[in-house]
Amino acid sequence: MSLGVLLLAASAVHAASDANGAGGAAHAPGLWLLGVQVLNVAILLFILVRFAGPALRDYFQGRSQQIRESIEGAQAQLREAEAEIAELRGRLEAFEAESGRLVEAAAEAAEGERARMLERARATAQRLREDAERVADSEIARARQVLRAEAARLATELAGQLLRAEATREDDTRMVGEFVDKLGGSA
Repeated sequence: MSLGVLLLAASAVHAASDANGAGGAAHAPGLWLLGVQVLNVAILLFILVRFAGPALRDYFQGRSQQIRESIEGAQAQLREAEAEIAELRGRLEAFEAESGRLVEAAAEAAEGERARMLERARATAQRLREDAERVADSEIARARQVLRAEAARLATELAGQLLRAEATREDDTRMVGEFVDKLGGSA
């Protein structure tokens, strides 16, 4: 590095002496100066390649590796996300199918329960009708019996009243005789 600085300083001193000095061809200092500058650039490039080259190469290789790893990591995350999305879609489809089956099963169960409830209601209504008919028949029979008993009581009472009102002594005697004959004939 100090060699490059030394050459650069020497070329600057030489150029200054040529410019201040008296001689030489007009084009000679320009060529010499161009040669020195080319030499300086070559020395600078040599120094950069020799000393900074490995560091720059390591930096760019490291950066390249880091970018590759970042890309690979992003691709792996993308694959994982896509797999998770596919899994979630599958679970969603399975959930939708299961919910559809559950809705159908619930509808079938509700329809079955409705049919059972209607049948129970019909059976209960039929039992109630039959019970009502039995109760009505029983009440009618009881009412007929009560009416017969009342009619018999009234008929007996009326007959008794008629007999007392229209019966004579002779009728009493004759009826008692008939009664006795009937009792004697049945015995």
